[in-house]
Amino acid sequence: MTTPHSAAPERSVVDRTLSILGAFDKDNRTLSLSDISRRAGLPVATVHRIVNKLHLWGALERSADGAYSIGLRLWETGALAPRAATLAERALPHLVTLQSQSSAAAILAIRDGAEGVCLGFVSGDAEFCGRWGDTGRRVPLHATAVGLVLLAHASEPVQKEVCAGPLKAYTANTVTDGALLERSLTKVRREGHAVVRGTLSEDRGGFGMPVRDSRGAVIAAVGVFGPVETVQPLRLAPQVRAAADAVSRSLRADQELSSRGTPATG
Repeated sequence: MTTPHSAAPERSVVDRTLSILGAFDKDNRTLSLSDISRRAGLPVATVHRIVNKLHLWGALERSADGAYSIGLRLWETGALAPRAATLAERALPHLVTLQSQSSAAAILAIRDGAEGVCLGFVSGDAEFCGRWGDTGRRVPLHATAVGLVLLAHASEPVQKEVCAGPLKAYTANTVTDGALLERSLTKVRREGHAVVRGTLSEDRGGFGMPVRDSRGAVIAAVGVFGPVETVQPLRLAPQVRAAADAVSRSLRADQELSSRGTPATG
């Protein structure tokens, strides 16, 4: 018989609910109950009970074949996140300009803990955009230019956590050594930008620069992502810097208006 001291602590309802929602991602948008059970690590009966409540509230939608996907109610709630919504709105026109000038995909990302999150992605290649450019897609900090910018300006504990690994190898060029990554971050801070080649995808490279708030703190990163041969820092630096500076100025204007109690307008 299992004693209370040896039994694993029971997961709370909130924890189980978050595990169910966390079972969905960019590559698993539609899941059956058994899929959710397996990915969340919960019994099917528990999943069935919680999923029914999430479905009734609108957090999940059910298709004709009984599979589930994220519902509009949850999407509407997520869209209220002020940090993401304001950044994405202010950055979009500048990303469009950057994509046009560079002929590469333009990206805006922020850091969420030890990962990056794509808030904006503009590409003239529909297939490429579908593979890499979903808004909300997680961005590895150690394998992308915008990720390196975000990590280089993160707090020391976050940097140590990421550098301690494990660091996933996406290609043979991905940096998987923590000490080497630390040196790369020092270089990014010194030079003011990050360059990667073949670290996330063998034939793709990236160039990124920071977006700063009114206090000078790095709150996001803007960059381009395209064929390795097109990632030429001397050519891209002025274009990416102009986009990053434009987004920074727009955000600072919003912050100044907000401090005066004046609503910001589009």
